[in-house]
Amino acid sequence: MDACLTLKEHHTRCMRKPRAAEATLRTLTTTSGIDPGSITAVQVACVQAVALCSSELWWDPKEVGMREDLQLLLNWQARSILCALPTTPQGALLRDSALTPGPIILDSRQLQFAVRRAEACISNLTELPRNTSSGAPICNGVKHEYSHG
Repeated sequence: MDACLTLKEHHTRCMRKPRAAEATLRTLTTTSGIDPGSITAVQVACVQAVALCSSELWWDPKEVGMREDLQLLLNWQARSILCALPTTPQGALLRDSALTPGPIILDSRQLQFAVRRAEACISNLTELPRNTSSGAPICNGVKHEYSHG
């Protein structure tokens, strides 16, 4: 991650890589006639992994732009998996290609990150020093500070 860029600029720059990978995979699948199940696995492993890198940081459910970028990429993935036309409805694309919609993927990744963070805090509870003012573990004190201000 470039320290001079905002998260939005970083996201925009990093979305170029999965778009290029998806375009390359699309040309390979149309020319070689690979099984759609195999294409789905490759699309998820190669394209979505790069597109969702550090999504825990930039995903905000209220911001539409980044979600739309990911959803457009998922729609292109579904079209290349199914060899569908650009006019195919999105619901049918995602259902038949077995891809999960963008907001659901992003919400689940953010939830997994929150769980990992909470587990790390709980597992280190005995090693962390106590807050001198309240006597609570520091990880709970930090959580309390961020939740109120």
